[in-house]
Amino acid sequence: MSGTTLVQAGGAERAARPRQGSGRRLRARHLWIVPGLAIAIFANQLGNANGVTILMLIAFGIAPDLPRLFGSRGRPVHNLLHQPVAPLVAVAVTASGIVPIVWLVGSLVWLGHIVVGLGVGDVPKRGGDRVHG
Repeated sequence: MSGTTLVQAGGAERAARPRQGSGRRLRARHLWIVPGLAIAIFANQLGNANGVTILMLIAFGIAPDLPRLFGSRGRPVHNLLHQPVAPLVAVAVTASGIVPIVWLVGSLVWLGHIVVGLGVGDVPKRGGDRVHG
């Protein structure tokens, strides 16, 4: 058997070669996952101590990705919600004690979402969308 296999999908042909090595590699950006999880765990502990339910934590964690449901129209909002400055400002404002503790927990979950996103590649997208016809 040769090292190359011909793959035909949807009328297009390409040569598929078996991968050499393990196939997955850790990169420096993956180190962002550790502080992101630490922030999320801290938010969870703070939430548990102050009566924030798991459903609320999940809602705060999913909220920054909801604009994806609107496709290219939601991209500007998605990009705005994935800028690290926004959750840092939210944490600073909510940590001042002006608003209820649930908003501090929510902003920490949002910050954890952004930091983990840096590690897994969920970052603001640049450039315009291609028009699909």
